[in-house]
Amino acid sequence: MTKAAPARRRPAHETVLDRIHRSMPSLTPREARAAGHLAATYPIAGLGSMGAFARGAGVSPQSVLRLLAKLGFPGYGAFQAALKHEVAMGLPSPLDRLTATSKGSRVHDFLDRFAARAAENVASTFAQLSRADFERAARLLAEPKRRLQLVGGRFTQTLAHLMALHLDIIRGNVLRPDAQALAWADRLADIGRQDIVVVYDIRRYQPDLVRFAAAAAEQGAEVILMTDSLSAPAAAHARITLAAEIGMEGTWDSAAALLTLGEALIARVSELAQPRLKARLARIETLRAKLRGDG
Repeated sequence: MTKAAPARRRPAHETVLDRIHRSMPSLTPREARAAGHLAATYPIAGLGSMGAFARGAGVSPQSVLRLLAKLGFPGYGAFQAALKHEVAMGLPSPLDRLTATSKGSRVHDFLDRFAARAAENVASTFAQLSRADFERAARLLAEPKRRLQLVGGRFTQTLAHLMALHLDIIRGNVLRPDAQALAWADRLADIGRQDIVVVYDIRRYQPDLVRFAAAAAEQGAEVILMTDSLSAPAAAHARITLAAEIGMEGTWDSAAALLTLGEALIARVSELAQPRLKARLARIETLRAKLRGDG
């Protein structure tokens, strides 16, 4: 009598993303569309409600459930539990994502694929953004008598610096981000209840930025967090959290939506600063002319 072959076990370290790529050949077009949406935004799309996931992918909730069944999950709850466990253990690194991407894509033109995803990130960000939170943040940033400090991480410091440059012109009283994390304690020493602190922090979240936000909040500052998820660690210490979609297919996330969100804040603060801004800009132009030796 021939002995039955043992059932093939999944590797203990297999992620949901691994399951997606392993199951791709067996997926229907709608299931593949949902799988592609999750892979492109991994794991953010799967951490929200099933309805939001389905809408983001452009499929029905039934298609999502059929996909999950093929991935080996009995329901949406089990699927989310697996994703949350991965988040707790650490999000995929760029190397992980590069390896996953190398397994192939159904869209052949790279630029079309990249542009479509970046545009989708911007549209999704603004569609889901709380108008009330955005307005509250803009009005805080428009208060010229309150000192403003900005800080960012390894990749987001550039975004924080760009916002600081604009707001320094619009309202003044702005401390630009310091590239040296060791200098952050110097900044914290002076933070108080009249300060506004803008923190940029996205996955893979920096513990020192989370601690900076916590310390600033403890000292009475109003903290505005610019991030990629409303459940980002620093959100626990922020008065206002504004989140942008950053997930992309491939090795790296995209800052396009977060940059655009920051630019929207700058534009709104400029509106709120009228007519004071007109006089300030005129004064700045006069001073620039003097420095150039024109007058």
